[in-house]
Amino acid sequence: MMSTLPTLIMIFLRAGLVVFCGCLSIQSCGLDVEDSTRPSPPRWVDKSIPDEWPERGIDAIESSEAIYLEWEENPEDDIAAYYIYRAVWNKNDNELGDFFLLAKLEAQYLEQKEYLDDQTVDVVRYYYKLRAGDDSNNLSDYSDLVYYTLLSNIRLQTMTPNAVSDTLPESRILSWQYTYTIEMENYQVTILSELNDLIHRVTFSPGNYAGSKNEEWVIPQNVTLVNSEIYKWRIDTAARYVSGFETSGSESSWAYFQYFEH
Repeated sequence: MMSTLPTLIMIFLRAGLVVFCGCLSIQSCGLDVEDSTRPSPPRWVDKSIPDEWPERGIDAIESSEAIYLEWEENPEDDIAAYYIYRAVWNKNDNELGDFFLLAKLEAQYLEQKEYLDDQTVDVVRYYYKLRAGDDSNNLSDYSDLVYYTLLSNIRLQTMTPNAVSDTLPESRILSWQYTYTIEMENYQVTILSELNDLIHRVTFSPGNYAGSKNEEWVIPQNVTLVNSEIYKWRIDTAARYVSGFETSGSESSWAYFQYFEH
């Protein structure tokens, strides 16, 4: 046994290993040891309920054919990039198509973990999943799936009042026009101050579900408005609720009005 000890030490030395008092320790010999641990799968931000403000999670975006995506920051401190994959639901075949890489986002340039998919059209259901990659090129498992469908948005020119110079009528009526089908289930009216403080947000059903129709909503008297202040308001549409969350929708541009006491 004693005669083989020098030979074993030489083997350990040549392999980058050193023996101290019968204990073995690994030396890097100047070489970087790569981390083989995969990051945890990214997590989407939970979708907010209809009356909640500000809105969170997957959603339509104001006056745009685009879908907003939002996810949580990974807990690992060596995340280098996030990868977003997208697939389309084929209504004719009643099946989900193949996923493809929609975007690779460098983590160092992401102030917020969000992405705007503007390669979309109305009435198509888009599915998304995420994975994270670290500095050692390890990729995480995929996140859960989320999906959303855009509906046609209400045009600013059909909203009354819609300009800073417009005065809210004494009736406190907001009106708009929308051509819709049965897919649209609810409206959401959001009123903000000029400084973007929430004044009121409400969800309600339309007058009917077919054709083109002028719609209106009266700002309740218990909603306090300040004399000569400017406010902005928006109309969202929502449909296909799953567990209380809409999976289809749209958002108008912001319209404005000035309030005067009568």
